[in-house]
Amino acid sequence: MTPEDALRRGKAFLDEATENLTFEAFDWAFEEVWHGVGWLLNALHPEPLGDLHTGDKGQLPRAGSLQRLYARLHSPPRLAKVALRLEALHPRVEAGHTLSGNDVAERIFEAWKLHDLCGESLNIPDDRLPGRLALSEPSPGRIGTPVVARRTALKILAAGALLPAVACQKVERDNRPARATSPANSGSASTPAPGHPPATIKAVSAIDAMHWPTTDPFLFCAHHRDDYPEGNGQMGPAASLAGRHLGRDFDEQKPWRMYHGKSVPGFPRHPHRGFETVTVVRSGFLDHTDSMGATARYGAGDVQWLTSGRGIQHSEMFPLLRDDAPNPLELFQIWMNLPRADKMVDPHFTMLWNERIPRVIEQDAKGRISELTLAAGAFKGQRPPAPPPSSWASRAESDVAIWSIRLEAGAQLKLPEVNPGTLRSLYVHQGQGVSVAGRAIANKRRVEVEDPGAIILEGGPAEAEVLLLQGRPINEPIAQRGPFVMNTQDEIRQAYADYQRTGFGGWSFRDNGPVHEVEKGRFALHADGRFEEPV
Repeated sequence: MTPEDALRRGKAFLDEATENLTFEAFDWAFEEVWHGVGWLLNALHPEPLGDLHTGDKGQLPRAGSLQRLYARLHSPPRLAKVALRLEALHPRVEAGHTLSGNDVAERIFEAWKLHDLCGESLNIPDDRLPGRLALSEPSPGRIGTPVVARRTALKILAAGALLPAVACQKVERDNRPARATSPANSGSASTPAPGHPPATIKAVSAIDAMHWPTTDPFLFCAHHRDDYPEGNGQMGPAASLAGRHLGRDFDEQKPWRMYHGKSVPGFPRHPHRGFETVTVVRSGFLDHTDSMGATARYGAGDVQWLTSGRGIQHSEMFPLLRDDAPNPLELFQIWMNLPRADKMVDPHFTMLWNERIPRVIEQDAKGRISELTLAAGAFKGQRPPAPPPSSWASRAESDVAIWSIRLEAGAQLKLPEVNPGTLRSLYVHQGQGVSVAGRAIANKRRVEVEDPGAIILEGGPAEAEVLLLQGRPINEPIAQRGPFVMNTQDEIRQAYADYQRTGFGGWSFRDNGPVHEVEKGRFALHADGRFEEPV
């Protein structure tokens, strides 16, 4: 066990603790922060243990386990006392007392400070900066330290020009082009100058989990694929729920999950601030409800684009509408950052109905077909409906594209050049592999491309599907804790305080996971009273 491994495990538990805090699952948040602190203490030890006896996940942690880990440190830092404070809470939990948000919120934020301290003392940069060199103190909780690509940094170091390079990078960020105001340019970049050499692959990595890694301006991409059975007449599954950890059922080994739902699968009321969600539904349906008073049902090819801005609560439930047949669900939920100037804008959502989303058919020289579905970004003159007005994708210079690509076996497709500085990731998620830029890529792989040149795709032996996420980086500091994404840790603390005080607009519905009537079709009722249905 390396310190890096221990720190990574601790961070994963703290992410879950923060998420459960915002779902008001305080007892579970207590369990998660307990395990997280245990792994952080382990990371600080000269010889980290490969296994910790802090208690089994899903059960009450063992009292005293954190005290023993704390005692292993020769000179524990002051922030490590969060372990002793958690131990002090343990008797209340053991006695069956329900915890409140205040009981565990301070402990979770103390644990995040300990996480940051671990990264600094161990000189481990945050894992969201892979392949990069930090040019100032690395701090996993404050990812905005100035960075440049590793190969560039080595050249700078060799020339003895490190500090001027940092200054130049700051000037470059401060002088980014102003927001484009022309609606004609919304959602796509200006045409790049032709003549770049074909793009080459920077890196290939596995995507064998539900959450896929991304690069700036994206935060992550969740791929939900659930083979739900017939409904039970109440829009829940007509199947036993015994043995499931109801309220946080995320077992990826099972054919379907309840997530945070207890009777209907999905994600009941929870907050967001400072970023956007783009939900691309390939099959199944979502019932949306939010603190602005808006509601919607969408699916079967629809896309919802939600700018959380200064704060919103919303519920995303997966109603099983058919009682006489299975209810398969597949969707991508893509989190995209907002620049500092737009983090506190008013919340806003836009529906991109399936009937209005462009689908472009390309035929290669041998007649084989490729199909591109455009949720964002233009392709050969075809342009999807505009994203929300404060979206990063609404800026012409952002070069954002979200494309679902289907390739027949052996089909060839040329993806166009982009502007220098735009980053592209291709996720091969169905089929038996493809070829990207002349290199064979297996299924369940992410391909990262930095070059601006065209990309040549070629289908493998069977039909394949690829998701493209493309965009120009925002290049601003990122602080993320659960469902809040800001620029500094102080802003994260303020976000949680604001949520506790205001509820980001409150909640006017009878329960935390509302679903609409079974017979209700696809629709959207906006906060201003505007009603729309797909045409």
